[in-house]
Amino acid sequence: MLCLIVIVTIKTLQQAELVAIRKELLYFEMRTLKRKTLLALSLPVDFFKKGEGFIYKPYNFLYFLLRFQPGSIRDAIGQLIKSGEVDKIIRNNILYFRLTGAGRERLLSFFPISLGQSRVWDGTWKIVIGAPRVLKLKLAGLGFKRLAKGVYMTPMPVSSQVKDCLLEKNLLGKVIVIESRRILAGDNRYLAQKLWELENLAKEYRNFISQCRRLLKRMKEQKGLKNRYKTKVVELFDEYFSLLSDDPGLPKRILVDDWPADFAREIFLKIFEN
Repeated sequence: MLCLIVIVTIKTLQQAELVAIRKELLYFEMRTLKRKTLLALSLPVDFFKKGEGFIYKPYNFLYFLLRFQPGSIRDAIGQLIKSGEVDKIIRNNILYFRLTGAGRERLLSFFPISLGQSRVWDGTWKIVIGAPRVLKLKLAGLGFKRLAKGVYMTPMPVSSQVKDCLLEKNLLGKVIVIESRRILAGDNRYLAQKLWELENLAKEYRNFISQCRRLLKRMKEQKGLKNRYKTKVVELFDEYFSLLSDDPGLPKRILVDDWPADFAREIFLKIFEN
């Protein structure tokens, strides 16, 4: 009898764990969908530079561009409208959706570029020493890179956020935070390149640019987007989203002069302008 109770208890716990895992996966899937929806509604405007000019788009545009079930897309749109990040209108009994100012601000918050390149870098590196594991994810979210156990570094303008984080975790006075503009050996660009492995990211950007160029050439030759190339547009959109997510958004002063991110964004947006 006791053995049976133990078996039932284990199965119940396993089922509860599966339910929890499923809920977590659904949460992350919806989060990604909402981020991609906001990005799709920003096109073809460069939302990093402009806060207006976003145009209304129908469900069919989102169904085409987003690799999610229509029902999930409608759920995401409903949540974004409720939060004020998307606006809707009805024309000829068809729903159209547009990115709002709040939606643009939300979209900017997803990508480090908006933080690291929104102002001229003051040359200051922030170094956190003695950071416990509980700070690992938070520091990564603020643009820090791990140097060694408990040691993290970033050029991002996040001094106030770091202080707030330490206060929240009751770690103020227990963790050392240093701001420095001096590197005795090497230089800022070399340090950034090594820490963030920028050569690999640059290769990904250049490959993306080549794909966009080929597609634009085909569109120009055939005066439009043929059905056989629509899948490529979706693939490039997903890749663009991944590049924006992976780009650490470091200040331009510590990037190489021919850093390809801006041109990649420019040529990608041309696809949707056409």
